[in-house]
Amino acid sequence: MFKNLNEKDKKRIYSLLSLAVVCVIVLIALSVLPGDKKSEEKASKDKEQNEVSQVTSESSLEDRLKNILAQIEGVGELDVMITFESSEEIQPAYNSNSTTEKTEEKDAQGGERTITTSSENKTMITSGSSDPVVIKTTEAKVKGVIVVSSGASDSKVKETLYSTVQTALQISGHQVTIIN
Repeated sequence: MFKNLNEKDKKRIYSLLSLAVVCVIVLIALSVLPGDKKSEEKASKDKEQNEVSQVTSESSLEDRLKNILAQIEGVGELDVMITFESSEEIQPAYNSNSTTEKTEEKDAQGGERTITTSSENKTMITSGSSDPVVIKTTEAKVKGVIVVSSGASDSKVKETLYSTVQTALQISGHQVTIIN
């Protein structure tokens, strides 16, 4: 293949081929290795913490309700389950800049054209530790509650449980079920 070339040209071609092979190997190695491990780990850690805190707050609400209901006289053994329509929502603070530009054009034939361009730029405000500044937090919306109580066979206990759950969670009666 390289028989017609002199030694100097052969060395150049071999050097270029060697360089090309090294470049291909480096490209393959870079594509196989994960990108930025730290940012991926941080993102997955943040996601896990959000899920854990959401589950913790929801189970915490169940535990708090169970503890309150257990203090009612005649309740007996007790279990509580709360289902949620939506999870807790956090509204971060933003800096926003909006601009509107209006251009009117008239041509020689008497035609007119108006062009309006709008743009909005939003930037999340963060604290010194890179956490977002929170304006408002909306609690998780309760969909329904089931209370199982061994003392619910007594109508007074059942009514007390029913009204206590409604008051504690600020929900309507059709969202509460008391079972013996």
